[in-house]
Amino acid sequence: MKLKSVVVALAAVSALSVLGVPTASAAPAGGIDGGCKATAGLDGLGRPKVTSRCSGRFASGAQHRAVITCDTVQGAREHVVRHTYRSGWTSTGSAATVGCGFKSFLVGADSEVQGA
Repeated sequence: MKLKSVVVALAAVSALSVLGVPTASAAPAGGIDGGCKATAGLDGLGRPKVTSRCSGRFASGAQHRAVITCDTVQGAREHVVRHTYRSGWTSTGSAATVGCGFKSFLVGADSEVQGA
């Protein structure tokens, strides 16, 4: 029964993604006249992914990364395990992307900034 609800949730997120509706976004973090924004979506295989982009002026050497939290269905009894993944630190001028594996559904998306 849990697997059916996971499939329904992924289908709903997929439909919203096809229509161009952003499924989640985090509050801006850091920076002057802007900040970093995390946008969630699905990759080509239907897995959740988060992309973090920054705008505005940041201190020299400032970096950011994307953070995604997913619930993953595991095992024969289909129990759910929560995982948090972080991308590598990148400069504020480039995008950072991180994703979850198969049988996962999105719980949260965020962007972290260091040195701002």
